[in-house]
Amino acid sequence: MTYQAFDSIPVLSNRRIGTSFILLALFAGLLGGSLALPLLQTHPTAGLAFCHGILMAFFVICPAALGGFGQWLLPAELGTDRTTLPASSLAGFCFLSSGVVLLPVQPIIALALWVVGVLALAVDIITTFLEGRTQRFRNLSPLAWSLLATAAGVTIIAPVLAAVVTRMMVDGAPASAAEGLIGMLHLPETALMLTPALGLVCHLLMPRQGAKGLSGRVAPYAFGCMAVLGPLCWMDGLFGGMPAAFQSILVALTQFVPSFVLIVALCGDVWKQRRALDGTTLWALGSIILFSAGWIAEFMPGHAIDHTAAAFGGVMALCGGFYAWMIRLLPDHIPAPLSRMHAGLTFVGALCSLTPVLRPVGEGLMGLSLLTFGLLGLFLIRETGRARVRA
Repeated sequence: MTYQAFDSIPVLSNRRIGTSFILLALFAGLLGGSLALPLLQTHPTAGLAFCHGILMAFFVICPAALGGFGQWLLPAELGTDRTTLPASSLAGFCFLSSGVVLLPVQPIIALALWVVGVLALAVDIITTFLEGRTQRFRNLSPLAWSLLATAAGVTIIAPVLAAVVTRMMVDGAPASAAEGLIGMLHLPETALMLTPALGLVCHLLMPRQGAKGLSGRVAPYAFGCMAVLGPLCWMDGLFGGMPAAFQSILVALTQFVPSFVLIVALCGDVWKQRRALDGTTLWALGSIILFSAGWIAEFMPGHAIDHTAAAFGGVMALCGGFYAWMIRLLPDHIPAPLSRMHAGLTFVGALCSLTPVLRPVGEGLMGLSLLTFGLLGLFLIRETGRARVRA
């Protein structure tokens, strides 16, 4: 078997690796969010736009989904006790953590480190599906399909970015040239943000549904279209000379349409089972509303490309997954009202941040939300340290 040849550290705990990835994503999110606050806008660097915009999906959502929830939740979804190549994920953590540190000052080098790190993560996820799975594909949950699709999409996007970054380094492009990548990475950013986020939304709204509902049957095709077909069309347009006017059509056909179909199916399943609105479901609903706002704005006449609403939607889905994981890890320490109030605070802050008149209020509310996550991170580090001492 492949994993017997390459898993040189069989004692690695996938849960410890997953916890490290979640804390890394939390740190990257705090870094990117804090650099977007007005207080730190006085001396912007070349990586500032990346920290707040496009690479929030690259350094926050992808590592947290593939490395964090992939290590914690995927083995149970596949009927196994661990991922197949934990050493590969550990190597990915080393590269991604180095990229987060370099992101504000050397965004091009940080992007190169992201390519290597996320590919190492994708290898572990795909190999686990192929060799560690004990369930049939038709019985897998939407969350499992979203992780597989994200890993497959990464194997398409990362080599292209590696080629672009290598060319920029060889040509001696300045660090400020990284800002020119924002328009080029619009579709892959959307794919890497939508696919894991909607997988987490399905998991939060229907945690015990699996593949039984309509959303479970739609999920493989929707996620495959978003994370695989979309990047393939993007890569063809990048190197094949596809007109730029087709980019918006590609986004609609490969991102908006399958997302809309999946959300409609998910809402139907939630309505049938009368899902209670607890703290984690509020995060999921807020994510859906923000994604919808971003889609509506995307196709309005004269609208410039802006990822803010979609980024907020992806972050809210990730935060809901973080709270669900915290409640599972420390069931007696995370009160449900805290999750509800934090979800409401973040959602209102995101809506205000999207409105120019209310943007200062939104930035203040998002600052409070970031502070709350920082306190939760410190609390998590303290509790996990105590658990290790007791063990």
